[in-house]
Amino acid sequence: MKKIIFFLILLPFTCNSQNTKLKEYSHTEFFKLIASEKDSIFQLQNAFVKFQKEDSAFAYRSIRGENIFNNKDTLIINKKIILNNVHFEHQVDDEGQGLPIVVFNKDIEIYNTTSLLFYNCIFKGNIEMDTSVLGNDQINRFEKKYSNYDSDVGFYNCTFYKDVDIDIGSIEYYSSINFHMYYATFSPNDNNRVIQLYTNSIKDTNIDENIFKNKGFLKIAVDNSSFTSIYGNDFGYYRTEISKESFNDQQVYIVEKNKFNDSFLLHVNLFTINNVYRWKQWKGKVLSSAGYDLYLKHLLDQNSNLDYDELYVSDTVFYNYKTKYKIELEDSYKFEMQQLGQFYDFYKLQHDSDYANQVYIEFKDLETKRYAYLYNKNPSFKTYFTWKINQFLKLFSGYGTDPSLSIIFSLYVVFIFAIIYMLFPNSWETGKKNKLMNRLQFFTKYFRQKEGIKEIYEEEKQESVMSYNEFKKYMNSSKKEVPNFFLWLTKPIYYFSSYNYKMTGRILKHTDILKGRWVDLPKRRKVFTGLIMSLWIVGLIILDLLIKFFNALTLSINTFTTLGFGEIPIKGIPRYLAVIQGFIGWFMLTIFSVSLISQLLN
Repeated sequence: MKKIIFFLILLPFTCNSQNTKLKEYSHTEFFKLIASEKDSIFQLQNAFVKFQKEDSAFAYRSIRGENIFNNKDTLIINKKIILNNVHFEHQVDDEGQGLPIVVFNKDIEIYNTTSLLFYNCIFKGNIEMDTSVLGNDQINRFEKKYSNYDSDVGFYNCTFYKDVDIDIGSIEYYSSINFHMYYATFSPNDNNRVIQLYTNSIKDTNIDENIFKNKGFLKIAVDNSSFTSIYGNDFGYYRTEISKESFNDQQVYIVEKNKFNDSFLLHVNLFTINNVYRWKQWKGKVLSSAGYDLYLKHLLDQNSNLDYDELYVSDTVFYNYKTKYKIELEDSYKFEMQQLGQFYDFYKLQHDSDYANQVYIEFKDLETKRYAYLYNKNPSFKTYFTWKINQFLKLFSGYGTDPSLSIIFSLYVVFIFAIIYMLFPNSWETGKKNKLMNRLQFFTKYFRQKEGIKEIYEEEKQESVMSYNEFKKYMNSSKKEVPNFFLWLTKPIYYFSSYNYKMTGRILKHTDILKGRWVDLPKRRKVFTGLIMSLWIVGLIILDLLIKFFNALTLSINTFTTLGFGEIPIKGIPRYLAVIQGFIGWFMLTIFSVSLISQLLN
């Protein structure tokens, strides 16, 4: 309200300011005016401060048409400054030329300037700047008349210790003014300082690479600028609110690489494809300004004695909203969901599936918390089911945004059930359940007899050997009664059938280290032989366990994917576990398919 009244008072003056003749001063003359003022307040209006050669106050000189600033001394001003319709000629370059290295120990009020830059200045008092320039006729006349005039208002490498209230532009008219806040440091001397940066209907807005120390309150409203950049700022623990109103979808907004140590309030009324908002800078920290405003009004409805501004700056109220009431208060919850939905649609429009998925997960997380609250408040199967199914979908597929999670958890299920199946026999292992005992019996016979391990193996496999030999003799006896090609066909069959037996026999023959009975070996030989045989036996046991595990793994995969067509080759408790695993497999494979299709469609 204060700003509206002030604007209405100054409106007639502002409308006629273009026709007002401005008195010209050099920078030296300007600071001499301040120094000669006997009052504690210096006021100046309707003036233009321009460059002059060899200006002693700033000790700059013209070299090849460029004003070079050499003086490193600091100018200290101990008066309150009030400027109205005062414009400053300046240069924008790497060094900068405006009002450099000035310490303002008192408050500053600046109104209706189109051109004023501060370089390396320190503001120990409050600063208020309100520039409502109606139209561009005056700016155009300045540009034609003054060679170093640019319609720029800004602060470079400045330090602020108290409140800052800057409002550039007007909603009624467009002004080709550029506003810059570069490399500033806000170091309040208490935690209740308020920083307000507003721009409206101007050419460019740049709020870049600034540092906000300690704690305070920051409001940034960048409305309807042709180009806006909020880049690389460290907002620290400031209670930050960023608002963007726009009426033109061609305007460019860049908000990226900023650092927020706490949640902040945001309002964006129009998302367009040429905007840049990097979600990673504020992931999990975005709150709706409209939702918070409704919460404060809800508190006022409950207690009319409360004050809105006091509630707004209360840390307790803000904490309660971001942790609880943004979920419980329905209208605020709707605004939070609306804002996240806008970001989701925006990133989809830009074909940025990574950020879109991150926003969608945050969207669903908020929805899940809402259903948990609704269930605790008024239990029902619908709210309970939605709550739990959301939790399940997040864990196993990231709400359908990450099919790989389904694969990972499916592998967990397959391996866990495979370990369980290992503990029980199944029909796929018929005849093998006594394999370990038969193997131990074989080695016992090897230790007791003089025959080598190859001979004992052949004795064990005598039945198989006889079948191979009988097959070979029978086919040889049939040479005259069957075609030759048929005999040639039987040879590879005989070879592959007996290959495993022959190869095993050769390996055993070359690895036989006992060569006699165990009891007949010398003591030293027994130690060496016992060690080697122990390794043999342990290796074979490990091999058996691996084979058993792979059989159990195959059974688990078969059950999980339902490839067994209902056949369950296991009995007892594992049989019922197999039914449960089959249901889990069907459910998780369905989730994987839906998630994969969703990502493909995206």
